[in-house]
Amino acid sequence: MDPSKVSEIEIRVIPVTTLGNGLTTGPATVPFKIYIFGSAKSDKIELDKLEKRPNPTAVSDLIGSHVTRIAAGACHTIAIIRGSPYPFGLNSSGQLGNGKIMTQSTPRKTDDLDHVTAVFAGYHQTFFIRSAGSIEQNEIVGPSCPVKMPSKIDREIFEKALRSGEKLDLMALVESVFSSLSSINNSFLFQDERRFNVGIDRSHGIDLDQVMETFMLFDELASKKLFSDLIADSLSIAYASWNSKVSCVEGLRLFFILPWLPVFTENVTLDTIFKVHTPFIEALYSVSESMQKTLGNWWSKLSTRHFRRQVIVYKRAVETILRAGKGPSKARQFLLTLQRLFLINQNFHIVPLETFYIEDLGQIHNIKLEYYNMVTKQQPFKDESDYWTHYPFLLNGAAKGEVLFVEAGLIQAMHAQSAMIASGGLIEGVTMQHCDLTVRRDFIVSDTMHKLAGFSEIDVRKPLKVTIVGEEADDAGGVRKEFFLIVMRKILQPEYGMFTENEESRLVWFSGMPAEFCEREQFRQLGRLVGLAVYNNVIVPFPFPLALYKYLLDIEPTLEDLCELSPTEGRGLQSLLDYEEDDVEDVFSLTFSITFSIFGEIKTVELIPGGDEKPVTKENREEYVKLYVSHRLELGYNNEIANQAREFRRGFSDALHSRVLKFFQPRELKEQISGTENYDWNEFRELVTYKGEYTASHPAVKAFWKAFFALDEDEKKKFLQFLSGSTRIPVGGMKDLHPFIQPTAPETLPVAHTCFNLLDLPNISDDVEMLRRLRISIEHTEGFTLV
Repeated sequence: MDPSKVSEIEIRVIPVTTLGNGLTTGPATVPFKIYIFGSAKSDKIELDKLEKRPNPTAVSDLIGSHVTRIAAGACHTIAIIRGSPYPFGLNSSGQLGNGKIMTQSTPRKTDDLDHVTAVFAGYHQTFFIRSAGSIEQNEIVGPSCPVKMPSKIDREIFEKALRSGEKLDLMALVESVFSSLSSINNSFLFQDERRFNVGIDRSHGIDLDQVMETFMLFDELASKKLFSDLIADSLSIAYASWNSKVSCVEGLRLFFILPWLPVFTENVTLDTIFKVHTPFIEALYSVSESMQKTLGNWWSKLSTRHFRRQVIVYKRAVETILRAGKGPSKARQFLLTLQRLFLINQNFHIVPLETFYIEDLGQIHNIKLEYYNMVTKQQPFKDESDYWTHYPFLLNGAAKGEVLFVEAGLIQAMHAQSAMIASGGLIEGVTMQHCDLTVRRDFIVSDTMHKLAGFSEIDVRKPLKVTIVGEEADDAGGVRKEFFLIVMRKILQPEYGMFTENEESRLVWFSGMPAEFCEREQFRQLGRLVGLAVYNNVIVPFPFPLALYKYLLDIEPTLEDLCELSPTEGRGLQSLLDYEEDDVEDVFSLTFSITFSIFGEIKTVELIPGGDEKPVTKENREEYVKLYVSHRLELGYNNEIANQAREFRRGFSDALHSRVLKFFQPRELKEQISGTENYDWNEFRELVTYKGEYTASHPAVKAFWKAFFALDEDEKKKFLQFLSGSTRIPVGGMKDLHPFIQPTAPETLPVAHTCFNLLDLPNISDDVEMLRRLRISIEHTEGFTLV
């Protein structure tokens, strides 16, 4: 060998044996020397002269030999047989270790170098490790550099550890894996090519179902609490090694594996948040913008169960902080992450929006007062992100309704104040001006439409006060309730031509009548009326399908909405989509057209140009159904439904111009306007407050409840209308009715004060007589003088 081509370094290797109890033996010193061949600088040669082989080729010279070590550089290979190197390939820098610089096309033994225990190849260099003394043959058998893989866990490994019954071994496995980020990222990978197909626009390579199933096995452990604490402590060690400069997307896998750990969702305390959740969320927010984009793409591709788990983990942290009396500033990163997931879910519709709700937020926290403080800036040292109501995706329908009413009150007060100032200054003793609506009972619809048309947008945002000509009652709320009940019932009748009712569903929709027979301005005024009802906290009987509320929120209707409005029509289209044979054209005989009935005359409209001649086939039926639903619910004949709906929405926005509105779901908005029918009459009884001498055990009260529960379901609804002005209950449930019962003279009938949900109950103990009088009262509810 040429000494100029060789560098020699003496080292000592100290073998250490690890025992099962964690102790070690040794050291025993064995001398070794390292030999380095090749130049640090690569020589420029003509690589074009080398033979290029695109497919694997057997090295025939080594067939039959026992190769124990092998290493490959850029263009050279070293095989070790019985401790001696057999190099071949490019040798421009002397990297073959044979003292020459000529290329060697076949493996040849290097006689001057023996007792090689390891070999490593650089680009144009080779590193040999030789034993400086004698060495047994079996000490150099096996791979020179076995691939070192981090510890890992998967279901098979975990179940094997469980079956062994060795608790210490299981603890050692859990501790070793969850104290290392590398081990976590190496766990639960797919066993096929999916583990390698990892990238920003592709997969994360994790078998998340296996993650879920494995961590569910923790529930079977008798010492579950012990293992949860062990994992929490181990994760503290793992987080300490976190480097925010993640260079490869595989490093993000832990953000999808760890959320399935029970410690993230079960028995969460502020201490858990500090030890487990906070380092986790801080690590998530520390990665680069490009990695954040990868996280977002991976989140959007999650299945429902795994996306829901992500939401639950961050929501549980927020709930824990909320219940501890802390403000949003203590949960900022969790809230921002939930907001990101919420926006992703809005685009991809992975889970119901209710998944994000903290159902008891309104009970834990006074959100009405908080929203008032936020809007009016009562606490100038806070910005909007310091209030829970800044994160409306946490609020359920009832909580959003409370915020909406606070906003309504603020806007009403503001406009009333402006009106008083504009009219010449504040008048002593006057604290609020109203939107005064005076109507005649016999002309209630025409009077209402005429009066509303004369109101400005400012007027309809004032508190509504209704006066019925010739009737004594002063409107403290009860008159408004009955007014809306009557006017809505009348205006939806076919005689007005504004709406048509489906005989099967009993729901109504825009008539689509030409403007000369049905003035569009009426729809705007009706929209104003509905908006006024919401802003004045009045439930209105408004029998529209969910499609209307989708329209108000700019959401396209679907076939499901048509099925709700017109069940037979919807089922027919669904059967078209479900038909599995290829003869769709022959069986259904449909073309791209739709028919409308205008004054009994059938009008045909093409869904697309030339649609009357284009048959519906198996290939284009989905397009046909989508166009059909759009024309049936959104457009109508000559776009008349579109014109009517647009005017209705314009009027609705006149009265209800709210930034809170966009956060409602269609069903929540429907329940906000029309209430619900989730009756629980036993709960209703428990919620009643008694006045005067009455208590739950008073004989008259006992007689009343016996009589009440003798009523059939329709009669109970009539009683609800008698008491509250509506057969439907608020979106928050029975508890939002706040009903009262007070004593009155024994000889009287029950009388309801609908403005206060207050019942005057005669002081009698005969339940049969009580039932008779109750039925008389609930059958005669109309007329404002009753209240």
